[in-house]
Amino acid sequence: MKTPRRHSISGVARQRLRHDDRPGISPIDIAEHNSRTTLRLLRRRGPLTRRELSKELGLTEPAITGIVRRLALAGLVSERKRSTTGHYTAAEFGLRSEAAFSLGVRIGKHDGEIILMDFAGEIVRQQSFDTHDDLVATAADLRRTAGLGKLVGCGVATSPGAFMDRHQIKSALARQSEEPVFLDDTEAAIEAERALGTGDREGGLVMILIDCSVRAGLLIGGRVFRGIHGRAGQIGEMRSGVDGASLDEVATLKSLERCLASGPADRDRWVATAARHLHEAVLAVSGFIAPGAILIGGSLPEDVLDAVVERMSRERDDKIRDLVIAPWIQQVRRATLPWAGVTAGAALRPLDAMTLPDTRE
Repeated sequence: MKTPRRHSISGVARQRLRHDDRPGISPIDIAEHNSRTTLRLLRRRGPLTRRELSKELGLTEPAITGIVRRLALAGLVSERKRSTTGHYTAAEFGLRSEAAFSLGVRIGKHDGEIILMDFAGEIVRQQSFDTHDDLVATAADLRRTAGLGKLVGCGVATSPGAFMDRHQIKSALARQSEEPVFLDDTEAAIEAERALGTGDREGGLVMILIDCSVRAGLLIGGRVFRGIHGRAGQIGEMRSGVDGASLDEVATLKSLERCLASGPADRDRWVATAARHLHEAVLAVSGFIAPGAILIGGSLPEDVLDAVVERMSRERDDKIRDLVIAPWIQQVRRATLPWAGVTAGAALRPLDAMTLPDTRE
């Protein structure tokens, strides 16, 4: 006997509002959740077969068949035979990159970047800008590249002290898309890591970004934690070490540039100091939250970022000899997209939140 769908008095299936956080889950909610989860998995892993999707999502193959059929009817997924040398060739399902596009914008302290991303999560075009007018012109050009009706939205990631405020950003993006979605840059970096990098980690994910300041983002229970004032993660003023210096004083791009001005030999000294203070911040977080992954990114030069990550690993090994909790501290790793992930994560948000066509019979 089939269980009837939950209906309203009018006989029409109830629709949940986009920001409805009530815990109840209707059959419609479950179907949409499974569809979005399937799309996210295909975006991160590429084309997968029914069996692979079933294993990754914990659903039966008949359930997977229904999901991919609905997504294919909506024009979001395509089917093809997987190339193999064996006699049996399985069908695999992948995202149709041309199904939709989004804009991702990063606004920093002195300049910004805008990208056009396709439905599969690939960057089609990207452009830097440093004025309001440049953003207006570039956004219009990217909209034309996407094609009529294909742009589903725009995500904007802002850093502290961004050179454009929200009103200026909205005016620059007017007519390019719907109302832009605003994120902190740490939240956008987490979005990219979850979608294109390490994925949803058990225990959550901490992302540390370093440029003109040091800040962190926390993904826990599948959601980014923002704090009571919406500004959680502003750890730059955190003081640590025997010198009591703040992270913004010793672990930022500006402090590195000051150090290098004294001579190339001071690079290693800066790395050692920054890594020691950063690791004390990681220790404080890990002792209470114990996240599944701790990643570090930002605009540091590639070689310096690698050196900081390596030195923080050594700091961890040293702590293991002294602290009982140290073995549970995750190794700090380099982010999959250390700085580009901010813009990519901003573009991913509209794709993930786009309205899925209702294909119920």
